[in-house]
Amino acid sequence: MSGRRRHRSRYLALALLSTGLLFAGPAIAWAEESITIEFVRHGESVDNANGIVGTMPPGAELTPTGEDQAQAIANVLAPEGPYAGLYASELIRTQETAAPLSEALSNMEVQILPGLNEINAGIYEGQPVFSPDSMLYLLTPVLWVMGAGFMPMPGSSDANGFAFDDRFDAAVQIIYDNSISGDADNPTSVAFSSEGAITTWTLMNVKNPDFTLILSELLEKGELLPNTGEVVVQGNPEDGWTLISYDGVDVPQTPDLITALLVDVRDLIAVPQLAGLNVYDAFLTGDPTTITDAMQAGFTDISTALAQFPIAVYEDIVNAFSDSFPAAATDMSALLAF
Repeated sequence: MSGRRRHRSRYLALALLSTGLLFAGPAIAWAEESITIEFVRHGESVDNANGIVGTMPPGAELTPTGEDQAQAIANVLAPEGPYAGLYASELIRTQETAAPLSEALSNMEVQILPGLNEINAGIYEGQPVFSPDSMLYLLTPVLWVMGAGFMPMPGSSDANGFAFDDRFDAAVQIIYDNSISGDADNPTSVAFSSEGAITTWTLMNVKNPDFTLILSELLEKGELLPNTGEVVVQGNPEDGWTLISYDGVDVPQTPDLITALLVDVRDLIAVPQLAGLNVYDAFLTGDPTTITDAMQAGFTDISTALAQFPIAVYEDIVNAFSDSFPAAATDMSALLAF
């Protein structure tokens, strides 16, 4: 090999190595403390048994079947403790589901968080689950998950996907803050909520959503998450969340390339939607300063998202082929040896 070719090969290897270290920088940056949250759907409620959409607190109570399910999940979870905290929504069915676990843990307090409430059905409240109107209630969160967070839920306190996400995020933040305030390493908390809220927030926020698994769940069981089904996530509000398992099925913590790219696109298109909604809200105030600030903030957020998008895509492509890195590193070492 000629001297020029050796130098070119060496420079190429150094460039590739430097690029890898550049993009690896964020990964080795200081991370916030992580916790585990086990979300548990409530047991069968009277509304479930009657096929009714019921999302308004306090809501329907558990059926006898639901009470048995609550005891069964308590028997599973209690030996896995201790837990940093127990939480439930304002809906009585979640509190009744949490009660047996609380009792098994020496009457550990169950903290009530409104942010864990089911997605408010708005005009669809009280409709039969399989009516055309209820299909719209079920479809709207699907659109939120796919990135269309601006889609409205008519008549709902969860006006759109961003409003719901903010509300549930606030509950998760409380769970996180309470969990890390204790002395336990890798603390775990249990939060009892509802099918739509758990599934939608999870898919909107985790880095590794498994759409295929959840679709198969729907096709096999007729629902996204069965009564007392568990969804386990790990992480923190700052660095993000990773889906560990869904209804007892372990989920790969590194998503495949297609899923990772879908998440990148979802996150990208959410930014201008949220900016537009903020500008709209600012116009409603009639205050020029508020309007100007909202427009400037929106422009900054969109510019940042556009700049970060190709980096995120690059990192996902690199991660997708990370299994071949050891061989690549060996090749680089050989090149550098010349």
